[in-house]
Amino acid sequence: MHRALFLTLVPLAVACSEDTSTGADTSDVTTGEASETAGETEDLTGRSVYHLEFTLDGNPVVIDRELTGKDQYFAFGSTHIAPAVSFAVMDQMTFPRTMNVIFNFGIVVASDVYPIQTAGTGTYAFQAAPPDIEVVVKGLEYHSTEAGAAGSIVIDAWSVTTGDVVSGTLSGTLVAEGGTGATIDVTGSFHFILPAKNEGQPQ
Repeated sequence: MHRALFLTLVPLAVACSEDTSTGADTSDVTTGEASETAGETEDLTGRSVYHLEFTLDGNPVVIDRELTGKDQYFAFGSTHIAPAVSFAVMDQMTFPRTMNVIFNFGIVVASDVYPIQTAGTGTYAFQAAPPDIEVVVKGLEYHSTEAGAAGSIVIDAWSVTTGDVVSGTLSGTLVAEGGTGATIDVTGSFHFILPAKNEGQPQ
């Protein structure tokens, strides 16, 4: 149910964007570069980035994405669910593989109808509810919400205010939908700047 809510928010975020390009953006994808260089932590002030690593068909896949200023990838607001607020990030790419990566924090401000799902900093074990991570690649949708998934998302900075930081790390095993038995082991980190909140509802 909450995944459906998220999916209804994402197209609205895209439609409101000033980005008129067609197809997935690939200009800022790099591989094999971690967010730390020579033991020094990179300054992420004001930046929205994430790092993800997993192995697919025996080959390592390393994703470093810069989403700074690209609010079309962010769904943050109350469209369809006001006064509750949800937050998610959905990225699409074609290199090094065609895939989607989704960070879904679910309901972050509750209402009488929708209870809060991500409440703040802490360790959130993979379970059948947000916060969750999803990777869609080679026709399979790997989720941290599927039965058999194991791991956690650790949130070390949290806010529900535009301009503030949501950041943390994740690691564990994601399970593909559909009973295929396919899994991928992922590790990663994220640092997102909350965009302007969409508080409108359809008329």
